[in-house]
Amino acid sequence: MRFCSTVAAQLAALWRFLGFFQAPVLRVMHALIVIMVTLQLCSSLGMSGNLQHGAVWGTVGYLASSYHILAGIFLLAFSCVFAWKSFSLRGLKHFFPYLWGETEQLRKDIAASVRFRIIAPRPGGLATVVQGLGFGALLLTVFSGFTWFVLWRAGAPQAAQALTVHKTVVVLLILYFLGHGGMALLHFAVWQRTMTRQKQKASAPQA
Repeated sequence: MRFCSTVAAQLAALWRFLGFFQAPVLRVMHALIVIMVTLQLCSSLGMSGNLQHGAVWGTVGYLASSYHILAGIFLLAFSCVFAWKSFSLRGLKHFFPYLWGETEQLRKDIAASVRFRIIAPRPGGLATVVQGLGFGALLLTVFSGFTWFVLWRAGAPQAAQALTVHKTVVVLLILYFLGHGGMALLHFAVWQRTMTRQKQKASAPQA
């Protein structure tokens, strides 16, 4: 029970922390994307058989492949909605300032990160640019997977190449997933430590 209460408290604190950067609807969608991507990665481990030639061997492979494909199609639609909602609220310039030739904040954040300083998310800064790259990795993954599925169902010989492209893009998404998630947890830990120190300072008896 104590473990469950600790986890619940940490999740509540994480939800509050993300509220500084995202509206509630985006926080919910962000959490669902993380869950769905994690399940997709797990289900891919159970996939077996010569998928590029249309065969799936074994019950586990069939179930994992069926889930991966169906969930992947849903993830494609959900990712498009998530990207559209994010871009409509913040604008493309928020995530891709360099396309407009604005790199000053990005250069400042990179210089600070080289000195191992924690960087707060700012419009046009390193954190938001990384988020933009994450959108790109996510959309490339789901669209390449859907392209493979269409070619595979059609029995097209290009299905093998499409599957190779999809697997390559997935590696990029995993790297982003680990890097982005790790940095987010680092910022969360620093924020929690700062809040704890402020509470201790406020509750300390005045001299």
